[in-house]
Amino acid sequence: MPGPCQRLRLPSLAAVMRTTRASTTDYTTIAIRKEQRRVVMMGAARVGKTCIISQFLYDKFQARYKQTVEELHRGEYELPDGSALTLDILDTSGSYEFPAMRTLSISTAGAFILVYAVDDKQSWFEVERLRKQIIAKRGLKVPIVIVGNKVDINEADRQVQHEVTEMIVCEDWKCGYIECSAKENVGIVEIFKELLVQANIRYNLSPAVRRRRQSLPSYSSAAAGITRTIKSPSHKYTLKRHSCTMT
Repeated sequence: MPGPCQRLRLPSLAAVMRTTRASTTDYTTIAIRKEQRRVVMMGAARVGKTCIISQFLYDKFQARYKQTVEELHRGEYELPDGSALTLDILDTSGSYEFPAMRTLSISTAGAFILVYAVDDKQSWFEVERLRKQIIAKRGLKVPIVIVGNKVDINEADRQVQHEVTEMIVCEDWKCGYIECSAKENVGIVEIFKELLVQANIRYNLSPAVRRRRQSLPSYSSAAAGITRTIKSPSHKYTLKRHSCTMT
């Protein structure tokens, strides 16, 4: 109880309402600041899928070819407006056929990047096959970006013409289309900008001002017991994290 010279002060209804609104606003702001998307990178072997991811997340080009089974990479972006975007990028195998893994990847992805090499016509046919498989499973509304890699080659060595593929991809398939060079780091950021446009996410993926990188230990996928059927230790997901502040 208050003393004889004290006055009991109760908050006014207006103050309570202001506090309640502020708390609700803060909660809403926090809730809309985080968004996570799972992206699956697919294509034939040796088209540069891993190199594209390496350039985008780690600013590195892997000159030595190493067969990929499946690796999961994470890019975390803190933007000036306070929003946060997490991209989980799954790098899939172009050399090994694991139908269960392929089906699971297609079923769980939020978007797809299909890569071919402009000096390999067969890799373009593989992109056509992969797109049909995705559409059959997910329908026409799933975001897809088609990427032609290795534009740094001599023009005489090109087997897939830009004008033809661009017309097919943009006019017939209604997908995003980018040509790039993972080796020269040309057009790499544009791939992911186009992916976010296809997914109706308005974010500015300009170069990072500050970056911190951390490699996390490998882990096995428990889904459908897939990794239990693979004996090699390399046949596991590897989660590699890359965080940065974007401007």
